[in-house]
Amino acid sequence: MRSVIIINDSILVDAGPDIYHQLIRFNISKITAILLTHSHPDHILGLHDLIPKKFKAMRGVPVYGLEETWITLKKIFPNAGYKKEFFESYKSFDLGGLKFTPVPVVHSKNASTVGFVIKDQKVLGYFPDFRSLVREDDKKYFEELDCLFLDGSTLKHPLPIGTSRWGHISIIDGMRFATSCKVKKTVFTHIGHRTLPHDDLCEFIRNKGEFHVAFDGIEIIL
Repeated sequence: MRSVIIINDSILVDAGPDIYHQLIRFNISKITAILLTHSHPDHILGLHDLIPKKFKAMRGVPVYGLEETWITLKKIFPNAGYKKEFFESYKSFDLGGLKFTPVPVVHSKNASTVGFVIKDQKVLGYFPDFRSLVREDDKKYFEELDCLFLDGSTLKHPLPIGTSRWGHISIIDGMRFATSCKVKKTVFTHIGHRTLPHDDLCEFIRNKGEFHVAFDGIEIIL
């Protein structure tokens, strides 16, 4: 299914086209906030099925996004009734007792994209669409991560930066990147068709370090 994550049982990051079915499948009955990494369809179209005007449980639930992301949302869902909340890159905000820091990444010319560094007693990084860092200095955000969810869209051959769309890091380069940042545990998500079947992919990364492949319903306790 499409890549999303639930933090502390109720904070949803991204809402792909199948989010309604995911919430039912995994018995998620309450959402207290929605955070969006960017405005690509596979990360926002599920908002159609969570429209506050249809579901009382969604009324007053804030949706956090970059200003550019909200411009796109307004065009697609002009009368959805979502409570708009804006964030800016690098500016941390508190939500549900956690500290969220949006970190911009290189991913798309057409949609500004962030990942989130989420701090409590442990530190989690969620970067499902990632080609590279915007600034070399941003590497510091990854060097303190206990767990990193990282883009696993392709295995070996990412699209070069010079192409019309910037695309995704490869899993091989992702392992190198996570190792260089000394990330304690890396979980590849957003698995694409340019990788391997799940069992083969797990075997491919076996014994290469603390690397794992996400699956529907995976739970991480830090």
